[in-house]
Parts: sequence; C-alpha cells; structure tokens
Amino acid sequence: MKKLSLYQKFVLVITCVGVIPMTLFSTVLVQRMLKEYEHSLMSNYEQAALYLDFSLEAMMESYNDISKMPYYYNYSNEGSMKYNYMSFDNLRQMVYGIGYDPENLEELRKNNMQVFLMNVQSVDSSLASAHFVARDLNGSEMAFHYSPSRRFFANQELFISHMGLADWDEESKQLMLIPPHKEDYFYYGSTQVFTVARNYFDLSKPVGQNQYVGTLFLDISFKKLEQMFSEIRFGSAYELYVYDQKGNCFYSNQADRIGEALNLEQLSSTSNDSLVITGKPNQYGLSMMILMNRREALAKIYRMQEWMYLFLGASVVALLLASLVFSRQLTRPIRNMMEQMARIESGDFDVQLPVESADEIGVLSARFNRMSQELRNYINQSYVARLKQNEAEMTALKSQIYPHFLYNTLEVIRMTALDHEDMQVPMMIEALSGQIHYMIGPMKDMVPLEAEVDVVRKYVYLLNCRIEGKIHFSADMDGLSGALVPKLILQPIVENAYIHGIKPKDGSGHVLLEAGLTESAESPPHLRSAESNEGNLEISLMDNGVGMDEESLAVLLALLDGDAPGIKNENNWQSIGLKNVHDRIRYLYGDGYGIRITSTKGVGTMVRLVMPYFPPDAGEEVQTDA
Repeated sequence: MKKLSLYQKFVLVITCVGVIPMTLFSTVLVQRMLKEYEHSLMSNYEQAALYLDFSLEAMMESYNDISKMPYYYNYSNEGSMKYNYMSFDNLRQMVYGIGYDPENLEELRKNNMQVFLMNVQSVDSSLASAHFVARDLNGSEMAFHYSPSRRFFANQELFISHMGLADWDEESKQLMLIPPHKEDYFYYGSTQVFTVARNYFDLSKPVGQNQYVGTLFLDISFKKLEQMFSEIRFGSAYELYVYDQKGNCFYSNQADRIGEALNLEQLSSTSNDSLVITGKPNQYGLSMMILMNRREALAKIYRMQEWMYLFLGASVVALLLASLVFSRQLTRPIRNMMEQMARIESGDFDVQLPVESADEIGVLSARFNRMSQELRNYINQSYVARLKQNEAEMTALKSQIYPHFLYNTLEVIRMTALDHEDMQVPMMIEALSGQIHYMIGPMKDMVPLEAEVDVVRKYVYLLNCRIEGKIHFSADMDGLSGALVPKLILQPIVENAYIHGIKPKDGSGHVLLEAGLTESAESPPHLRSAESNEGNLEISLMDNGVGMDEESLAVLLALLDGDAPGIKNENNWQSIGLKNVHDRIRYLYGDGYGIRITSTKGVGTMVRLVMPYFPPDAGEEVQTDA
C-alpha cells in the first residue's frame, strides 16, 4: 500500500468496497436463480419423460396381447371360423397337420398359416410383417413369413441371424425383444424394424408338461415410436434413447444410433454441458434416457445472466471513470509537485509551484516553494564549496603519481646503464620519453584504453631491460581498445604486480590484461547500479606471482577503504600507486566503483578495475562530466 499512488489507492478502495461486493452478490444471485430454474425445468422434463415411459409400456402391452393370438385363433382347416373351448389348440393342429388330407397337407398348411399371419398383422398397422417358426411332428424345421408390402421372402439365413434362432430359448413364456434390424430377408426390404416374439406351447398336455410348438415373431415399424415420441419435445437440442437391458438401442431421435450397443455409463454420466433424465426399466426390459444440452435448456436464464453481467460491467466502468475524474482533480497538484521535485533532483532549484487554493494542497505547495528556496541557498553556501574542495583533492591525488612514476623509471635506467654500458640505454630513454610525453602531455583526464596499454608495454620493456626480459605482458581488450578510461590507471597496477608479486618469487612472471563489458552500457553513469555492474567496463590484471595470504590481503583492502595515501613503513609510503588509482576512480564515478582485489598464496593476484563504460565517441561528454 505504501508504494501505491493516491489514484491507485482510491480505485482500490472503490473496488473493495463497491465493485467486489456487487459482483459477488450478483454472481450468487444469478447462480441461485439458475439452480432454481434448472430444478423446475428438470421437474417438467421428468414429468414428460414419465408420460413417454407410460406410453411406451402401453404400446408394448398391446404387442404383448397380440403375441398371444396363437392361443385363441379359431380359424379352421376348412377355411372358416370355428368357435369352441379348445381354440388354444387350433394353431397346433394346423402346424402339425392334424385333420388335413395327407395329399394336400403342405399346401393347405402353408395357406392356412399365411391366413393366420395376415390376421395377426392386420390387428395393428404398425406391424410391418409377421413370422412363425415351428417344427412338424417329425421334428423338421418350418418357417412361415408374411408382409403386406413385400410379398416375397428372400433369405432364411438372414432371418435366422437377425432373430438369433441359433441360441433361441424355447422354454421362455415371456414376451421377448429382438434388437432393431433391417427387413432385408424380404426382397427390397431395407426398412428398419424391431421385433417382439413369443413362444407357443402345446397346452393339451398335462400341466407342467407343455411342449414347445413354435414361435411367433412380429416386426414392428418405427413409425409408431416416431409418432409417439414426436408429441413431446425437450428443446431444440436433445438426444432420446430407448434401449434394452443389454444396452441395445431400440429407438433414438439420432437415427445413426438405432441398433447400436450403447455405452450407458458414458451417456448417463452427468457433465457440466448436459442434463440427463433416466427412467427405470419397464416390465419388458426397455428403458429410456434423455440428454439435453444445458445451454439450450437453460437459454433464458443464461440470457438473463448475460444482461445482468453486462449491466454490472457498465456500472463498474462508470464507477471507475467517475473515480478517475475525481482522483485526477485531487492528484493533479501533487503530480505537478512531483514534476518540480524531479527538476530539483536534476539540479534546477529555480522552481515555484502555483498556490491555487487555501486547502491542504495549497499549504503544501507554499511550503514546497519555501523548501526549494532554502535548498537553493544551502547549495550555494555549502555544496558548491564542497565541490571545489573535492576538485582540489582530485588534483592533488593526480599530482602525486607523476614524481613517483618518474623516480621509478629513472631508477631503472640508471641501474641498466651501470650494468650494461651499451647502446640499450638510448632505446630505454626513447621509451621513457614516450612515457613522460604521455604523462605530462595534453591535459586529458580520459584516454583510450589502447593508449594506457601502450604505456604499460613501454614500462614492461624498460623493466625487462633491467632484469633480462623475464616479465611477459599480454593484453586481450576484446574489441574495447577505444573505450575511454582515466589516465595513468594501469601502469601503477603492473608496477605493483612486479614489485610485490613477481620479484619476490624469482623475478620472472606473466601479467595478463583482460577487458570486457558486464552488461548493457546505455544508461548514463549517474543512473547505473554499481552493485549489479550494469553497463560497466571491467579491466582485470592478473599475475602469477607469490600472491598474498588472507591477513596481507585484508590489510591491503583496508588501505583501499581508508583515508591514508598508502602504507607507511620506516622508509616511505608503500602501495601509494594502487591507492591513488582506487581513489581517482571513486572520485570520478562514486563509491560503488574502484579496485577489487583477489589473491591466493603461491598462485597469484588479480586486480579488477570497475568503472562505467564510455565508448570512443563519448569523448566530449566524458570530459564535461569528469
């Protein structure tokens, strides 16, 4: 909360106090309405499903009665109706040929069975065809078929396959159902039907010894089911299934599913997208399932929900716009004050805020004006004086290095002249002249890195003239040879590496210079983070000298952080060059920059110079900033 602006806090309060409670209340209300409407809708649909279930059972009851016709069929073998109390046995006598002339038995039986099937079919217009399968007295299979629209029976094997006669239960006394199939056992028979069947027994035997005679099969057209289920609709998108106990689909408004084996577990599983109504199996083993699309079934309540959310969204937008206008009127003077404070941060203290009211904002503006005036007076009296003092100290530090550098170089030349007395001395003097010219030449605080490296090479050459070329110097500037660096920051480091690292070892060694960028270098120096080294130039000088133990390294690091110019011993100040370079970098760029030292006893020492990166084309800007 402390980091939020007044506008953000105002919007947060409005959101927490108004928008969120309103949204939660509306959501709970809509969900409650949706559940109540869904419950009411489901009750209506369940009543409709019960009605259809009752109609389906009534239809099957009528076919159950029709399937019992073999027991009260009174047609005689003479072709007339014969009424007697033994009518249940008439069909058996017809099947067995009892009372028929043996010479005309087959023809008469066939004709009479055709009449029987025609009478059965005529009872209900939805009966597409009728069949009777039986055995004669000799046990031979017989089959009789009748269809009013298809006169010619075509394929007995297909009929046997569809009816499942290979595994037929001849002892069942209940109405049996055969799953939907096509009437392709008739010529040109492509109509889909489902079949009910009932076994017919010889009741003339003693009780409990009823003998199987045959089975009546009734093919039922789907027209009656379509008519029955078309009376009630469950919305614009729904699925209706009628299936038996094995999951065989007897009817569906999805025509391609009729006759399939349904995955009942998958269909009946409730999901967020469907409403499911299932019924219990009736006495004939048929069940009904209705699947409705939730979005379609609850379309009205969903539209109401959308309108409510639309109204809520409009209210939220209006509330936020009103808060935006009000908060901007409130925070505009504060933002103006922040802009003026940014000008003060950049060094412009001649700022004044208009005092437009007498409220808290007006009082704050007036006090801000007095503060900027007092701050300007303080800067003029104190800060400018401090800058001049720092500048004087910087000049003093830079002047210290010149005699120190010149003294050491001349000492090298003197010792070489005493040892060799040859023409090597002029070459050394030439190298020294280049160094002196570089040191006391044009007064530029920033020079290319390549120039600094060249001075180091001249120094190493002069050094090797004295110690027989045992110091090796190599530099890898990684394309940064033009980077601008403060003048005379590398030679003191190399000198320190030789005196304190390589010379105590055996006088021979290697000094390696590597330069690189840590990350982007696009932001100006005063905005860079010294802790993360973002946009910094890093120059590492590594030697393979004797290194330092932890105690010596701690003393050196304390020197760099202290105010003394070097380490004072009985003869003179030591390590003044290292301290000088460290302080110059810090004066130029801030306390976050300077020298970093790591060392391992017996391995060597690495000195890293960390400073902002300035490309070659930043010369004028760097000179001004420095």
